[in-house]
Amino acid sequence: MILGFFLRIIPYFLLILFIFFEFAPAYFSEKEIIKPYFTFMFLYALINNDSERFRPFWILLVGLFYDFLDGDVIGITSLFFLITLHLLRRKHSTIISVDFRIIWTNFILILFAYIFVNKFVKFIFFDVSFELKRITLSFFISIILFPLFNSIVRKFKNRLSYINE
Repeated sequence: MILGFFLRIIPYFLLILFIFFEFAPAYFSEKEIIKPYFTFMFLYALINNDSERFRPFWILLVGLFYDFLDGDVIGITSLFFLITLHLLRRKHSTIISVDFRIIWTNFILILFAYIFVNKFVKFIFFDVSFELKRITLSFFISIILFPLFNSIVRKFKNRLSYINE
């Protein structure tokens, strides 16, 4: 019973840990902060591997917390993950696949749309300028790291289901 409780809260704990880890800057040079989208990768992998486990309310709270720490626009991250969750829970979804290439392509498209909408809204409403080089580098680092995150989440889910049985 206690083991089951701890196994159920580990993904939420790791998600909060990734949010804090993402907002701790990693400096690759003196001037630029490279911030891959760790939380986005981890939450997408969690939703993709076990869409029934995460309730929309928790995704809303995590997204709002992430946006609160990120700054200007609150609700964009929640909106993207709730749409992703809805698409994955549909019976005849276009983003459900067993083939990893399709999962990875869907991740790339959703991440690109998220970055574009997030930066566009910040530019329009808050007149925030952004560095295309830094955003592009973060985008490509996230794309490269996603298979690692997805495999770790898949292995954890398989081990968790093995322990629960």
